[in-house]
Amino acid sequence: MDIEYENLRNTIKRKHSFKYIPEYSESFKTGINETQIIPLIIEVLEKLEWSIVYHDEKSVEAKCKGDFSKLVGKLTINKINSNRIEINSKSLEGGFWDFGKNSKRTGLFIALFKKLEQDYQANGKLVELENEYRKQNNWDDYEIPNELPKPKISAKPNIQIAIIGGLIIAIAIGSLVGFLSLEFTYYIFLTEVGIGFLFGYLLSEILKKSNIMDYNKVRIMAITFIFIIFLVNHYFQYYLIISKNNISDLSFIEFHKYLLNKGFIISTFNTSWIGFLIIWVLQLVIPYFISIFIISTSLMKYSIKKIPEQVIEYTIFLFQKDKNESEVRAELAQKGWNKKSDQDDVILAISSIVEFNEFNRD
Repeated sequence: MDIEYENLRNTIKRKHSFKYIPEYSESFKTGINETQIIPLIIEVLEKLEWSIVYHDEKSVEAKCKGDFSKLVGKLTINKINSNRIEINSKSLEGGFWDFGKNSKRTGLFIALFKKLEQDYQANGKLVELENEYRKQNNWDDYEIPNELPKPKISAKPNIQIAIIGGLIIAIAIGSLVGFLSLEFTYYIFLTEVGIGFLFGYLLSEILKKSNIMDYNKVRIMAITFIFIIFLVNHYFQYYLIISKNNISDLSFIEFHKYLLNKGFIISTFNTSWIGFLIIWVLQLVIPYFISIFIISTSLMKYSIKKIPEQVIEYTIFLFQKDKNESEVRAELAQKGWNKKSDQDDVILAISSIVEFNEFNRD
């Protein structure tokens, strides 16, 4: 942040907030034209180097960073009416006391807004900001391309490759975890998190190779393979134990009945059979949710990367001009993207961009 704005922030009086998620709101009046409010809000946020994550005709959302580029606060600025603006700052650091940081952010925003409002009214820059904002959001300068890059030839979705690859990965991870847990040690949560990340990364690569982008199928496969990892892990431990101890008359099910009767021991405390059930549920739930997050993120990035930037830009332009999906598909067909599967890929890429933008807002 510029030293001038640092000095301006130092003049703002702190107003402490005590809450589960601390936040602070205040509002102020402005005398500029209503159509100039959002452009000036964006200008202020850019001057303060606060990252804008969303904006429309009535509001702007931004996040600010602290030390080590860690996100520390989210600001939401709303245009209440033609001359009143409300700003809310919410902590992203946790804790019940913000030490006045939120009031510092809102106060700094208001102070700089009023300063630029006065300066820009005097030098005519408000009109420039308004015109630039209108051009960018109405796509006034966008030149409709005469032709678009041709679709890339994609392999047909191959569910068999995905299933075989996922099965191999699940068996390998289950065996590895079973061996490490028995021969070295087992860390609750940490092991499950590691499984989730490893499985999520490997399966996402398999899915990209087999061109499987159907999220319903992906979720079903993820659930199935996580359960296989769980079973293989426990069977591998069972096999190693009976082999080392030369036990031949204890079945897999009887072995686990014995464990439940013995109870799960943490240090010297026996949690009984409930402890084992909780651990087993965690071994299924944690890897699933982490892996599905990794897979979804990877596939969304892949779906965007598959489509040429010019095609994505043109499709966004069409949607910005209030065309519905059928009209967009018709326009794409006229530019050489006439296969439904290619059009589906474009729509999926746009949906992924929207989802990433929504994730940034949270």
